[in-house]
Amino acid sequence: MYFSRCVATSCDANYFPALMALLRSLRRTNPDLPVVVFDGGLTKRQTRRARKFAIIIPKKPFMELEGRGKFKYIGDTTLLKFEVEGLNSKKVLYLDADTVVLEDLNPLFDFPKNSVGVVREVNALKNMFRLQHRERLMESIDVDWEKPGFNAGLFVLRPKEWQGLAERARGLVKKFGIEVFTKSKDQQLLNIIFRNKIHDFPKRYNFAPFYDETGQREPAILHYLTRCKPWHHDYPIGHRYKEFRSHVSIRDFPEILMVDIRRHVKNLLSAA
Repeated sequence: MYFSRCVATSCDANYFPALMALLRSLRRTNPDLPVVVFDGGLTKRQTRRARKFAIIIPKKPFMELEGRGKFKYIGDTTLLKFEVEGLNSKKVLYLDADTVVLEDLNPLFDFPKNSVGVVREVNALKNMFRLQHRERLMESIDVDWEKPGFNAGLFVLRPKEWQGLAERARGLVKKFGIEVFTKSKDQQLLNIIFRNKIHDFPKRYNFAPFYDETGQREPAILHYLTRCKPWHHDYPIGHRYKEFRSHVSIRDFPEILMVDIRRHVKNLLSAA
């Protein structure tokens, strides 16, 4: 099946609540935009629910890359984003499953040829890598390491321009070693692969509730990128929680009812 443009994401069973919130938000804001989900371990029930909103393609990560440090919670399912190279679509917008879309996404499909649309972070690219690995990378790879890198939870590209994406990632791991890419995995690899081909989009298209402050314009896409997620009972309500909760159905994720109850009791106790 061919698409002129589509959205892709990846998910396993642990991130299913996030997936359904993303899919429902896309249905509300971009109903004509096809969605593809790379299934990295959904249950049969979860697959049935998600199939009402998207095309589900079972996949296995192209390699195993154990996360370490404070990003250890990031599993190999995130490496499924490299599968965008195989989609039969003129343009593909990849979104992490823990995002919620609040408005029309058409502006993100307007980017120059031979480029990748992304949203920059505040930190310099070199800070995505551990200190002991930077010198070797900086000697070998021609890129402005002082310039901010991008968050790999959102990128848009033309798949035909990026054939062999996974092979290029394997080549980097083979050259520099697995340990170099165990901090944030896909983000480290993609920042190197896409270097010097970047087209910048405004921050509002990859807004992190814990870190970013609303500027002149409201967020277009919320990215719940911290380890504590909105479907966890201890996620702070004030950090754009309602935008997530409004897109989660009890039929999809019955456990959200227990989260609601625990939140309600906690609010009562704090008010007493």
